[in-house]
Amino acid sequence: MKLLKLTIIIALFFTSLIAEDRPKIALVLSGGGSRGAAHVGVLKILEKNRVPVDMIVGTSMGSLVGGLYASGKTPQEIEDILGKTDWTEYIRTDFNRADTPMRKKEIDYLYQGRLGLGINTDNELVLPTGVLKRQPMLYKLLKETQHAQNIKDFDKLPIPFRAVATNIKNGDRVVLKSGVLAESIYASLSVPGGFQPINIDGIYLVDGGVSENMPVSVAQELGADIIIAVDVSENFDDNIDVDSYLVIMSQLVNILTRKNVNESITTLRDKDILLTPDLNGFSSFDADKYIEIIQKGVDVSTKNESSLQTLSLSDSEYEEYRQKYRKKIVFTPPVVDKIELENSTYLSDNSILNRLHINTGEVFDEELLRADLLHIYNMMVFDTVDYSLKTQDGENILVISTAPSLDNHGEVRFAIGLEDDFDGHSSYSLKFGYTMFGLNSYGGEWKNDFEIGTRQRAYTEIFQPLDSRQSYYIKPSIGYKSITDIVPINRYIPSEYGNVELTTKRYGGSFALGMYVSTDYEFEVGASLYKDRVVVDTYQVDDSYDARPIYASFKSDSLDNIHFPKYGFKSEIKWTKEMNSWGSDYDYQQVYLDFEKPFTLFANNITAYFKYGKTYDVPTGGVTSLAGSYTLGGMFNLSGYAPYSLNDDNMVFGALRYRYQISGAKLLDLPLYTGFSLETGNTWSSDADFKSSDLKYSGALYIAADTFLGPFYLAYGYSKYGEHSGYLYLGEKF
Repeated sequence: MKLLKLTIIIALFFTSLIAEDRPKIALVLSGGGSRGAAHVGVLKILEKNRVPVDMIVGTSMGSLVGGLYASGKTPQEIEDILGKTDWTEYIRTDFNRADTPMRKKEIDYLYQGRLGLGINTDNELVLPTGVLKRQPMLYKLLKETQHAQNIKDFDKLPIPFRAVATNIKNGDRVVLKSGVLAESIYASLSVPGGFQPINIDGIYLVDGGVSENMPVSVAQELGADIIIAVDVSENFDDNIDVDSYLVIMSQLVNILTRKNVNESITTLRDKDILLTPDLNGFSSFDADKYIEIIQKGVDVSTKNESSLQTLSLSDSEYEEYRQKYRKKIVFTPPVVDKIELENSTYLSDNSILNRLHINTGEVFDEELLRADLLHIYNMMVFDTVDYSLKTQDGENILVISTAPSLDNHGEVRFAIGLEDDFDGHSSYSLKFGYTMFGLNSYGGEWKNDFEIGTRQRAYTEIFQPLDSRQSYYIKPSIGYKSITDIVPINRYIPSEYGNVELTTKRYGGSFALGMYVSTDYEFEVGASLYKDRVVVDTYQVDDSYDARPIYASFKSDSLDNIHFPKYGFKSEIKWTKEMNSWGSDYDYQQVYLDFEKPFTLFANNITAYFKYGKTYDVPTGGVTSLAGSYTLGGMFNLSGYAPYSLNDDNMVFGALRYRYQISGAKLLDLPLYTGFSLETGNTWSSDADFKSSDLKYSGALYIAADTFLGPFYLAYGYSKYGEHSGYLYLGEKF
């Protein structure tokens, strides 16, 4: 028995010596955007051939695949993450509109493009630090690495790991070997000008591809005996058409990365193995082709299988390797004993904490917390909303930290609008807006808007929440507007027929009290005091009116995009009343409602629209001519009829609009759509004047794009009775 034990001990000793004598193999994975999915294919073949990996060094997409594998994920799990994730949820140019506050959503309808500047606490104008938002992608990485969140030293991961990033201030290479794994991966893949940079240990970091896209030298510094390097970087194209921001940025990154990759390749030794997948035809943006790209990694590894097999272990040796390097990490969520908030924004601590569903004394639910923090982030106040767990004096403490957005003191917005129906009617609009944020800890705002063009407007309001959750608010305002429309003259001079230019002007003030039921619903009541003026120069009409409307409205809005929605719902119900006895020259009641609902299947979308307006309780001789009228005509509003050509006190309208995203077709690097609209509706003076046979039918054919100036449309409208109109439309909706 003693002899047997001695034999086993000696065998284990020599096995250990053999294992220590085995060369240390480093896997070096380059960056290349979506092309980096080929790394997963390489991992599959390495495992198939029992090739051990003792350390992993990755840049950009290489750090994502390498970091996940080093943390214990299998190649199949990584493939599922890449191939089954809707990356549009995480690679975002803007906040998730469906989750932003109703007040922010309403601004989208006023400023329909994406032109704007922020104002920081020093009252300086600032631009975003990246086109793509940091937080959604970071939360995704935190989710996929949460099993390894307690490991801060990357040498203690199942496989030792390094992520390579770049110091944006001086371009120096930064090798990340400790900290939060998800943050290190994010830093390594945050393409300059794309994703917002991240601050780690006081250094703002961006994509490591700028400094060392295939970090062979890092593996050499770590003492690797043999390096398996995988190059998925793109060659830069010296024949490109320099015609857009994205083309320029992509070319710049390709030039920088290709040159330093070539330098890294020259440092490889004869015993090292270089794998270069055939990725012709695949770009760094092909996130929808991950499965095909993974196969390219399989193909190149299979082609070089004989070289890889020289590094293979026996079945028993590889099983021993797996027990040491491929062990699964299991994170057991603790009970949260305490929550601490490190808040550096103008919002009160309660305004943030009241939005959390994590309670002390309960098991830490990380998925729920990330959903809450993403909701808080979508308030559009924060640059970051981070979290961490720490243990102190025997207590598990959840620490939530926030940092203010660069525009935390205010914003300046711009918008332009151009419309022409190719039949003598054109409109234009130039808008400018300034909003001051953070008037107090409840998130009060001072909003100002100015517009010139076919419409003229000056407006100022104070938005003041009444509680820390901003559920209730008051909104006093004053303003002036002037609108020139083409309307039937017999509304003002019954004996005359035809259309004339009508200018309506209004100035005065309003006071509203409102409630946000959630980020999707708003209820508001208000009262106003206005002075109105109606001018028709052709007939020397110049009338003035006093207006004293009261109103109640209920709005919902969960659309993901106001121009080309794929999902969500939008509706409004509004009641308005004016009476002579209140000092108003108007005397009527009015109900208005509308809704919009999109339905999307792949590249196809159908959106249903409906709106209805009714004016009632109008006494004989009662005036409704200015405040009580509705207008139809114009693009997607009975498209075959001229803009504003149908105008009266009552209105009904319904439409179905179809659009198709044209594969590969783009305008200014944005998707191009084509489609049609089917419409019906009419306006009328009183119920006695309306018959269903009076409904007008119209339609439109169009091509469109969602540009940074707002939506672009080229459309042709027609009606059942032969009316037709063409439309060129950009930006503001008239």
